[in-house]
Amino acid sequence: MNALVPAPLNAGGAVRAIVPQDFDGAWRIALAVTKAGMAPRGLETPEKAMVAIMHGLEVGFTPMAALQSIAVINSRATIWGDGALGLVQASGKMSSHKEWFEGEGDTRKAFCRVVRKGDPEAKLGEFSVTDAKQAGLWGKKGKNGEPTPWVTYSDRMLKMRARAFALRDGFADVLKGLGIAEEVQDTLLAEPQVVAPPPPPAQIAAPTTETITVTTNEGETVEAVAEVDPVDYGDYFERLQEAMNDAKDAASIEEVWNDFDPDATFQDDADSMVLATTIKQRQLAKVHPINAG
Repeated sequence: MNALVPAPLNAGGAVRAIVPQDFDGAWRIALAVTKAGMAPRGLETPEKAMVAIMHGLEVGFTPMAALQSIAVINSRATIWGDGALGLVQASGKMSSHKEWFEGEGDTRKAFCRVVRKGDPEAKLGEFSVTDAKQAGLWGKKGKNGEPTPWVTYSDRMLKMRARAFALRDGFADVLKGLGIAEEVQDTLLAEPQVVAPPPPPAQIAAPTTETITVTTNEGETVEAVAEVDPVDYGDYFERLQEAMNDAKDAASIEEVWNDFDPDATFQDDADSMVLATTIKQRQLAKVHPINAG
């Protein structure tokens, strides 16, 4: 019997990232990454990973790059400082970038200087130990008393703040309103929290039941079991997003909102209500854009 000869491995050809084209595609990538245990800390569930992927796609990240760079902090999409710098560099709009420190003690200051192609004026971001103390960041402890990066990596945090200012001032069009994660974490009072949509079910779940009390025509009170139709999350949010996309003014957006009635649909489902509200607010922002810098 002849031995099986393995097929040769062919070299060459460009390697391309898999980029989802719809809600289901993004969900499948998020599910695969989390099941493999490859999701970064804070994005360990498919819902959280999917939020990062969807926001990353909007600024030009591939799904895997988005998982490493995007964080959703207290319902706001942000980008880590290294990811922001990489995004700007990849845009081809930056001609030079330099970061350095000056001074010691309270006068120690981090600087970040960026120059945009076609713009003769450089953008300079700076942040000092004195600035950090005034903002209540220097020596900051966590809610359980554990040291934060402002204790363990203070120079790094000074540099991230200076970088955030420079990049936001010079490349707002590239960042598309995304805040810098290190900055947003420090400026919000609440602890960082990832808000994510519920997973779309593989199939519509069977109706559930609940016990209700009814009064008969004879005036007797009896208990009965009634079927309660579950919400098909995937279908609901896809239809809501499509309807919002067609709404071109605030009145139309409000009409869509009333038609879908999320307040009643998700009366006891806070996470789903947050997602529905986010879809509405994003469409309002498109209709009436506001500078998020």
